[in-house]
Parts: sequence; C-alpha cells; structure tokens
Amino acid sequence: MAESNLETRRVVILGSSASGKTSLVNRAVHNSFAHDYCQTFGADLTVKTVIDGQKRVLHMWTCGGHERYRPLLEQFCIDVHAALICCDLLSMLSFQELSYWFNEIKRLSPDAIILLVGTKSDETDSMAVKVQDLMKVAQEWGVDFKAVSAKTGAGVNELFDLVVQTVS
Repeated sequence: MAESNLETRRVVILGSSASGKTSLVNRAVHNSFAHDYCQTFGADLTVKTVIDGQKRVLHMWTCGGHERYRPLLEQFCIDVHAALICCDLLSMLSFQELSYWFNEIKRLSPDAIILLVGTKSDETDSMAVKVQDLMKVAQEWGVDFKAVSAKTGAGVNELFDLVVQTVS
C-alpha cells in the first residue's frame, strides 16, 4: 500500500530549546536515546507508521525551540492535527515559555489537539518544575498532560498511543 493511500496526520512537537523534543521522537520511532545534545536547526520531519486496526502515518515535525527559529514556526504549524508542547521538567525557563507555544499553536492551528508533555521525568532529584504545576496548566488550557522520559522510555508509548487515538 502506497503511503499516499494511508490516512496521514500532521503532528508538531514544540517547546523551548533543549526540552527533549528530538529525544522524545527518537524514542517513539526508533526506540533509541542519545545522551549527547544535538540542536534542531529549523525543523526535522520524522515519519511513523502506526497500525491499530488500520494503517496510519504520522508526519511529526520537531521544531527547533531556539528563539532564532521561531519565525519559521508558521510553515510547520499551520493545519496540524495535533501539537505536543514539551516542557523540560529540569528548566523553569521551559515552563515560563509554555504560554508562548500554546498561543502560537492556537493562532496557527486553532483546531489542533494539544497535549502538554513534561519531559525528563526520570530526573526526579533535579526537577525545577513540579508535575502538579504542569497538571494545573493543562487543566487551565483544557488539554491532556503526560510526563515522559525519553531516556528510560517511561510514558512514551502511552503518549503516542494517545496522539493516535485523538487524531483518528
């Protein structure tokens, strides 16, 4: 079956620089984790095929979180089906920038399903952001929240199962 005949959904992964977006996608697609940080320049496209009764393709755009790449967001965020907004649990700055990402996705794709994702949940001794605070933000926004660890894989499969369910 050619990919063009498959049900395709666009998903964008947003968040501050070094918030674990690329690691999250690599864990979900390749079941791998790289300990070395590698900045995303602009955006990266990763394709994941999902079979859950029917075959679907997720086109996942991981957008660079550094401020210099923000002017490029529009071309990747328009008409997406879902957005994962990532918050690095080790970074208060990442938490403080959440409203920027939320407002951008609401502006560019108002009908997109949004999920708030707390990354690096395995680093419990170093957390700068409380999971309860992210849960409160998610409740205020009316979105789901998931805490995940790309390093250990904890919660990653469940997160992407939720993405597939919500965009179907």
